[in-house]
Amino acid sequence: MKFKISLKLVLCLGLLFCSLAGPLESCQAQISRDLRNIFQSMLDDLDDDLRLKFEEALETDSSVIKLTREQFRRFRQSPVNPFDGLKSAAVNQSGTIIALKFELPDIRNRPVHPLERQNSGLLASLRPAVKNAAKSSVVVYSDNRSVALGTIFREDGYILTKASELDDTDTIRCKLFNSIEKRASLIEINEEHDLAILKINAKGLLPAKWANQSASIGNFLLTPDPFGNVLALGTFSVPTRSTAVGQQAFLGVQPETTADGVRVSAIQPGTASALAGLQNGDIITKLNQIVVNDASTLVKAIRDRAPGDKIEITFSRNGRLQTTTATLAAREYSGEQAARFKMMNRLGAVPSQRYDNFPSVFQHDAPLFPEECGGPVTNLDGEVVGINIARLGRAASYAIPASTIQSLISKYELAPELRQLKVQARQ
Repeated sequence: MKFKISLKLVLCLGLLFCSLAGPLESCQAQISRDLRNIFQSMLDDLDDDLRLKFEEALETDSSVIKLTREQFRRFRQSPVNPFDGLKSAAVNQSGTIIALKFELPDIRNRPVHPLERQNSGLLASLRPAVKNAAKSSVVVYSDNRSVALGTIFREDGYILTKASELDDTDTIRCKLFNSIEKRASLIEINEEHDLAILKINAKGLLPAKWANQSASIGNFLLTPDPFGNVLALGTFSVPTRSTAVGQQAFLGVQPETTADGVRVSAIQPGTASALAGLQNGDIITKLNQIVVNDASTLVKAIRDRAPGDKIEITFSRNGRLQTTTATLAAREYSGEQAARFKMMNRLGAVPSQRYDNFPSVFQHDAPLFPEECGGPVTNLDGEVVGINIARLGRAASYAIPASTIQSLISKYELAPELRQLKVQARQ
């Protein structure tokens, strides 16, 4: 799903005309937090002068970007431009300044069909499963607004949350399951995992109950809030891995759909397919015992994996079925390819301020909003299998697995004297 011009991307064309928004001077609007995240996500991949324009909009809190005709042309053709409508927008030949007023479609208030997985009736029926985990969750406020959820990991008031959403660390508050609010002190930030440790003045809290086993592909996952609601239902889709911008799992075949399966019409030397012994003309029929009927199914199956994953490939060669194991490599994208891949991943969702470069995360498809990250994610037994850390794209959210969280907590608690000094310094 892309943000199209018909979905409230308004063109304000200098002094020539101002479609739907009046004269150029009136084309001013405060930028929403969701749109701010979209702008920030584009900065690293824009040309220098275009980046300055979007940085200025962020600094002045404006959703209007004023561009020269040349800048407009480059932004319209940029691989990180998510607004498809710009490519067909008609611009008069006279005039020198083009102002673009950006408005996102109302993703947050989109009506949910009764047959969708996220319908309110189904989510309400799952409330009993998250009864205890909800009490281990808090709402985190910064600068007087909700910015994240948090996960209680000690009964004496220690909480983990998403660090990059804490705009003002002097105004952090946490709301508990009983709606009591507590002022919170920022104790420590782990930048690698984008986690912050908070401390509130409380006793007898319910720490998260960590699952003994990690979730598996296809398991249903629940995201609770502190008040016992299920915010989203997701499915575990990609195993724990390290993420890196511009990387994608790569098999190295040119697939071709046939009546018998997916024919390998070309092999790239040195890739996972070549090292696994595949040859031109082989017919791939299964990946990890999953039937592969066409090229698109094969491509999606590979893209759902991560670099370093091992996959079993069943194939036919000269009428004889064989199996081999391939270790998927990473295909490095750079320049325009990397920018386009990142932007395509983020379309149709409100991404977190930081949504990648995590050393250990698993992926699920719960449609979270940025302020719904930082809290626990559970299995259907109510055990906490991880902490949601980022919304990446339309069908992708990341969570840090419970085993990684427990390891981080253990290292932190090895130095209780240092921890106590940090608490005292912030109180």
